[in-house]
Amino acid sequence: MTDDKELKLLWLNFLKAFTRALVQINLYKPDHPQVKAALDEGHELLGRIIASSPGNEFALTLDQDKLIVNGLPLLTADRLPNSLKNIFSRFQVQTIAFLNGVSRDELMLFCQIQAFKGDAREYLKQNNVEKIALSQAVYAKVDKAPDQAAINPAQQGSGPGGDAGEAGKGGGGPAEKMDEKIAPQNFETAIGTLVSRVSPDAEEQKRITDIVIKKFQAELEAQISKALHEVRREKKQVENDMVRTEAVISDIADGVVVVDKDGKILMMNPQAEAISGKTLSELSGRKIFDVTHIEDQALSLAKEIKSENQKDLGKELVRQGAPEMAEAIKKSTAIIHNEEGKIVGTVSIPTHKAKLREVEQMQRDFVANMTHELRSPLTSIKAALEMLSKETSVDGTSKNILNTAIRNSERLNSIVTDILDFSKLQSGNLVFHQEAVSSEETVREAADAMRAWAGTKNLNLKVETEPGAPGIFADKRRIVQVLINLVSNSIKFTPAGGSIEIGVEAGRDAAANFVFFSVKDTGCGIKKEDQARIFEQFVQVASGEKVGGTGLGLAITKAMVIMQGGKLTVESDYGAGAVFRVAMPVYRGQLETPVFEQLPETKEEKSWWRRLVGR
Repeated sequence: MTDDKELKLLWLNFLKAFTRALVQINLYKPDHPQVKAALDEGHELLGRIIASSPGNEFALTLDQDKLIVNGLPLLTADRLPNSLKNIFSRFQVQTIAFLNGVSRDELMLFCQIQAFKGDAREYLKQNNVEKIALSQAVYAKVDKAPDQAAINPAQQGSGPGGDAGEAGKGGGGPAEKMDEKIAPQNFETAIGTLVSRVSPDAEEQKRITDIVIKKFQAELEAQISKALHEVRREKKQVENDMVRTEAVISDIADGVVVVDKDGKILMMNPQAEAISGKTLSELSGRKIFDVTHIEDQALSLAKEIKSENQKDLGKELVRQGAPEMAEAIKKSTAIIHNEEGKIVGTVSIPTHKAKLREVEQMQRDFVANMTHELRSPLTSIKAALEMLSKETSVDGTSKNILNTAIRNSERLNSIVTDILDFSKLQSGNLVFHQEAVSSEETVREAADAMRAWAGTKNLNLKVETEPGAPGIFADKRRIVQVLINLVSNSIKFTPAGGSIEIGVEAGRDAAANFVFFSVKDTGCGIKKEDQARIFEQFVQVASGEKVGGTGLGLAITKAMVIMQGGKLTVESDYGAGAVFRVAMPVYRGQLETPVFEQLPETKEEKSWWRRLVGR
């Protein structure tokens, strides 16, 4: 058997979990994790309590100013949460009894009783809740006393006058006659009648009557004051909740419009006039719904706007205006509740930003779908063209046309790939699978992929590798793509007859943890003031002219390098070519993607990075 101290601790813990479930089931759906956790905890504690109770039941009684649990006082009423007290007061019950075998579902259904507007017992009956009972009786645990007859002096038969015989005949004793005499009298007369039984002296009767009446008045005033104290406290709490809610809601809007019970405009402040675009003199007397018949406004109004103190008001709202505008406003503001479900604040973003986010998401979805749809037919076209170019029957002119078509299909495929990669970067869905990668193989694979294009422009593409250069920790496919993008960029801006060199070497001294790849060309070079801009999205700068492409290649390349823990730099003198250098971390048995390690001689500018991937 659990001792009293442990049992009371169980009671208190159950009341906490039960109260939390009552509050949270009003805020969330029953399957919300917080609601489920509170119900699970409450049901588990309830089972332990019932198992430890002699009568196999757990009864909560609110009697005057005390919460009585299984006949023992536990807490004063002022220490109970409003959510629990409201169950007693709203449904006019004094005792809630949880019987042996109550299920978790029954406990959940009981918590949802708060939203029911009818009789609580009818609610339990409709929902087949059999193990929770509501009663107006006070639960008391009273030890049985030995049987004792209530003997009236008139029934003892001790007097010689034969009064016992009258009682034995069922005629009723003096107490019953006194009841019949007092019942129709008012309070003061009844007191006088009782006092007359105490003393035959008229003066003494008057003095006793005054004392009794004053004592009664004092006791009555004390009880009324005590009852009113609780009412005043609850009234103040309601007033404070209303003041706080009105203050929070008022703070998110400058405009104020006052309407009558029919929704006709009575008053508007200057801010409201600015929102509506019309003055008070133009709108006074018109219904508020008539003001919002334009596309850039939205109205939400309580269905019942009259003041009402005779019935409960519903939560129904009437909405008017463009649905997308109302949705943008709704999504731009969040309400903050405290643990009791009361509004204590809001958090908002500008509505145009909320709308912009929706548009950006639509744009990303469209780009992703479009590029996927383009890639499949483009791959088929390219394969068909390559098959035709290998036919021996194709003459020289047709061969040139086919080669041009193949180059253009490759260029189009490159554009589609850039757009798709950029979309993945923006949405955070570009995944890297880093592992040990050979530095020399990476360089040669990138060079082999670009050698044919370099040949069509009569460019000398060379590879210079340092013997024994260590392997790197990278996604091989992505790092090859990085070098291909850099070589492609050099091919575009290097005149015919020039040269491009791809190299790799190990880092020295403070940069010993990195391997450096380089792409050096003899092209037109990049002006100093333009070198920071070439890595931005949709930017192409070279010799004051634009070339074909999306302007995303270098932006995507830099993002891929940084996201693998590396760094990308450029060195160039205008008219004397350019050198792009990629620093990648050396493979040293890493199991996870490393955090970006800053190279010691430079400071990474993160503004571009945040603009590109939204971080």
